[in-house]
Amino acid sequence: MKQDKVPKVFMSYSWSCSDLVLQLAKRLMSNGIDVVLDKWELKEGQDKYAFMERCVNDSEIDRVLIICDEQYVEKANDRKGGVGDETIIISSEIYNKVRQEKFIPVIVECDENGNPFIPTYISSRIYIDLSDDNKYEDEYEKLVRNIYEQPLYKKPKLGSKPEWLNEDKVNLFPLQDLIRQIKNATNINKQKALLNQFKIQHIEILKSFFPDNNVDGKKLCDIWMETKPVRDYYLDWLETLLYIDCNMGEMLCDYFENMYNTLLCIKSFDDTREYIHEFELEIYRIYIWEIFICTIAFFRHYEIYDAINVMLSNTYFLIDSEFENNINPSNYTKFRHYSRLIETYKHTTNMRPYYTLMGHMLCTQREKKPIYTGENIAQTDLFLCQVYNAFELAADHICWFPTCYIYAKQKPCEWAKLNSRRHCKKLYRLFGVSNIEEFKEKISKCIVDEKMSYPDSFNSVLSILDYINIEDIGIYN
Repeated sequence: MKQDKVPKVFMSYSWSCSDLVLQLAKRLMSNGIDVVLDKWELKEGQDKYAFMERCVNDSEIDRVLIICDEQYVEKANDRKGGVGDETIIISSEIYNKVRQEKFIPVIVECDENGNPFIPTYISSRIYIDLSDDNKYEDEYEKLVRNIYEQPLYKKPKLGSKPEWLNEDKVNLFPLQDLIRQIKNATNINKQKALLNQFKIQHIEILKSFFPDNNVDGKKLCDIWMETKPVRDYYLDWLETLLYIDCNMGEMLCDYFENMYNTLLCIKSFDDTREYIHEFELEIYRIYIWEIFICTIAFFRHYEIYDAINVMLSNTYFLIDSEFENNINPSNYTKFRHYSRLIETYKHTTNMRPYYTLMGHMLCTQREKKPIYTGENIAQTDLFLCQVYNAFELAADHICWFPTCYIYAKQKPCEWAKLNSRRHCKKLYRLFGVSNIEEFKEKISKCIVDEKMSYPDSFNSVLSILDYINIEDIGIYN
């Protein structure tokens, strides 16, 4: 039905319930529904039968409401009187025409056993039941929604085939099943055992994305997109940690260390290998970069700042080559990755004008709402850059370049209310401080190189103090 169209209905009824019908007609009129009622429309000298036939057959009438009480049913079944005449006309329409939804039985009376009075010829139809005062309003709403073609339950738009159905590459059922078991487990020891099983299974499934041959930019992008269902199960697994008594930050530090050292070592895939092709393990560098950002986004969303402190201040002992020759102390910036292969491939596509294909894919093609939106991912990427200097980190990389910062339309939520002392107190855990002066000192260290930006971009990466003056931090309650 068009938005501006006034719906029009005709009411077929017996005079035994004329008062009820009149009240219903008036209410429908007050709700913007034009009711054609014989009491209002028929004048002396007019043909009642012709009036009924015209209303039932009129294409301008959107609905014919068949008001059913005991007397109406008797007359309809026996084809008596005006009701009988209308029944002949209506039944002919119902049986011979395709637009059967035009005719709606409205029950206003039931027998002593609670069974609705309804004519035989429409007894199989779904009806509106206005006979029970306790559910009258709900049923009346259903009627109005039907007339306006605005049902309470609307069929959603048809989506696309779920990515996890594509199991030619990998069987994701073990991850799904482990998450289900974790949620249903009541014993804390069993929960922790299942958490560890998930971590092991997660890495094993990721190994199946090891490329069969040399990788080019397009193939790398395709493989990355294929990992999204696996990543989504990892994010679902993160949610289970909220309900388990564990030190989330420390556990995830150990896990990222293990994941990095396993997936970025060629020996994990073939212990006889003494060589490696360029970009052969590139997909795992990209994946770890992505889920590290998503993990911090998860903690930011739930304001679990002590876990972020643990993950950003932790010393990670990571391999320094694909053959696991040495393990060196590193900081979280080791998980940041720039894929030269993908960004070079960008120049062969219609996305050539973009500053970053990696950032574009992450923020526009790999969302998992409501938490992992493109905006939140971009904000978290920027956040990881902005807080870097607040931590005393093992020397490795010199910074975290926020690949996605150009997709952040808003400032990270942590810096939006820094003039509130109460808000600052929530962030003490992020920096591991206990008072406002220590907090300000940490913020003052969070300097970002003013030249940090994409070439030819007018928008450079902003530091925290680009949003607020140090002396304005915590000035309000």
